[in-house]
Amino acid sequence: MSNIHVLNLSIGGPDYMDMPFVDKVRELSANGIIVVSAIGNDGPLYGTLNNPADLECVLGVGGIDDAHNIAPFSSRGVTTRELSTGYGRVKPDLVTYGHRVRGTGRFTGCAVLSGTSVASPVVAGAVTLLLSSVPKDLKHRINPGMVKQIMLNSSKRLLTDENSNKHNIFEQGSGRMNTLDVVHDYMMEQLVHPAKPSFHPSSIDLT
Repeated sequence: MSNIHVLNLSIGGPDYMDMPFVDKVRELSANGIIVVSAIGNDGPLYGTLNNPADLECVLGVGGIDDAHNIAPFSSRGVTTRELSTGYGRVKPDLVTYGHRVRGTGRFTGCAVLSGTSVASPVVAGAVTLLLSSVPKDLKHRINPGMVKQIMLNSSKRLLTDENSNKHNIFEQGSGRMNTLDVVHDYMMEQLVHPAKPSFHPSSIDLT
């Protein structure tokens, strides 16, 4: 696993009790590897998030269609691993295009695929491009926590779908991944200035 900086896992399942696997993912993150994973395709039911995307240290990605609506298949929060001792956490972390995305076919030509397993590598690719643009003298400041903070805080919140139904935080997390130039500007601001703490969600409606 040497020289890996970003790892995409377009896999998952409801097996969060598989502690050897969970521990290995946490070990990767603790060693500076940014792990991005698909949140699952068990929507529109809530509480259907997949492991390892439901881990705190993993950037869990949900899917939207080309009209910026939450894809029906995209799994929803809350996380279920904490429910025996308290309330679950907000996931997914963010969403991006995962419906009828064009890519290379398995053997030849192109293929059109849908699923959060398609959305996850879109985010992983964006993170990789961003990291490649960081000046050498600032690379030592990059860590998985900072990257996650940058991706969440620069996301664009989705408000309503075509039927004026509100998109809630357990469907979209922090929102749709923003354009690369916006995320890059936010990243450079974070790298140049002292680290600032942030909260997710940034506010809670207690009504």
